Amino acid sequence: MKIKWYVLIFMITLGIAGCGKNNTQNSETNDLKETEPTGMVVKDQEEERSDVINNVLVGNTKISFNNKSYDQLSNGNFTQETLWGAFQKKDNRDTYIQINAADKEQPIYGEINGYELEGVNWDQAEQVQYLGVQEEAIQSSKDNKAMMYKAKTGDIIFSVAMFGKKELTDEEILELKGLAKDIKIEYIDQAIGGEEW
Repeated sequence: MKIKWYVLIFMITLGIAGCGKNNTQNSETNDLKETEPTGMVVKDQEEERSDVINNVLVGNTKISFNNKSYDQLSNGNFTQETLWGAFQKKDNRDTYIQINAADKEQPIYGEINGYELEGVNWDQAEQVQYLGVQEEAIQSSKDNKAMMYKAKTGDIIFSVAMFGKKELTDEEILELKGLAKDIKIEYIDQAIGGEEW
């Protein structure tokens, strides 16, 4: 009988000790919950702005410039009659490209020999065939700090030009020619009138 009492007392003692341990763990857990943040803080990453000229309608022509390498728009204006935009690379502020286009109703539309961007002393233009349109030429400035590809279809006249603070390198000239060769143009019979892009 005494053994039963000892066993019973031992079991009760164990039970009380176990409860005390459990309470201690719960108390510690509650303390941790109070000190730990209840939500996760995610650092906002600034989204990089990218402006790529894809499928813009000028006149009755859809035009796309593959300007992914120069995708930071610094200034520009886009309508169905004319467009122009200046673009830079995020990591290069010494060089920029300028994209221009005008429909056939604009005074600038005409033979590409007379088409020149203002503020530059241009050298003679050299005829090229990059896109297989009506007229195409590439033209360098006399100080070699600018180069322009220009072209004309029956509906629009357009150009992509590169400007540098110093003389353009061979690599930059090749880059401009690559940009020119990647231009996509498609004539569309029915234009959407009066919309601004």
